Amino acid sequence: MRRADDHSGRRPFYTEYAWAFDLLIDRPVRKECATIAQWLVERSVRPGAGLIDAGCGTGRYAIELARRGYAVTGVDASPELLAQARESARGLAPLALSVSFVVGDILRLPRESCDAILCRGVLNDFPDDHDRDAVFRVFAHALRPAGVLVLDVRDWDASVERKSREPLFRKRVETERGLLTFTSVTTLDVERRTLRIAETHTLVTDGLARTSEYAFEMRCWTRDELAAALAASSFADVAYFGAYDPMIRTGQTDRIVAVAHL
Repeated sequence: MRRADDHSGRRPFYTEYAWAFDLLIDRPVRKECATIAQWLVERSVRPGAGLIDAGCGTGRYAIELARRGYAVTGVDASPELLAQARESARGLAPLALSVSFVVGDILRLPRESCDAILCRGVLNDFPDDHDRDAVFRVFAHALRPAGVLVLDVRDWDASVERKSREPLFRKRVETERGLLTFTSVTTLDVERRTLRIAETHTLVTDGLARTSEYAFEMRCWTRDELAAALAASSFADVAYFGAYDPMIRTGQTDRIVAVAHL
């Protein structure tokens, strides 16, 4: 989670191992941003418009959307992740006026400050009903009239099926700092509709191992729950997908991607 009010700084993924985030979590950023830009243009949010990447992490999507002509502000609660984002953007002179990164809480975005909001993967980390409702009100207030919201969340039913079958994720990468192994083990709390996740980072440098462990809960969404939250904050014309690909429908993956506007 990358909000300022949940002590996210304790999670090694966002602090001491922020430098390795992109190495461990590989995403087809350019392909997905091409689709995001297509959806924005289809809803009359064209290059030159202002966009907030809410929970931007290491800034990969913010930078790519800036490359596509949007004026992007990346907001995240982790200074370490934002340091990686700024490092990635450094030296890209054409982007100097089109992308910036600020430490902030996505529940406190300024009113009518952008034409579009992108929020990837962050809303799963809102376990509290009040915050889950409030974040959509914040998004609605932050958008200018006819603004567009693009987001993704974990689909509860599909996540149960996948994590029952594949509870363990492990990735090992050679880095300049040594051999890094990341392990994530997920267990299900069906009654509370949450995923309990235990993460371990182990870095071996010159034969010496350093291990950091962290455990947290992630609350998934159903499509009906997401639809109700969007409607309650006056979002309309919602389109749902199973990925950042218009050909993939909900139910085909463990994600729900939604595109809506005010």
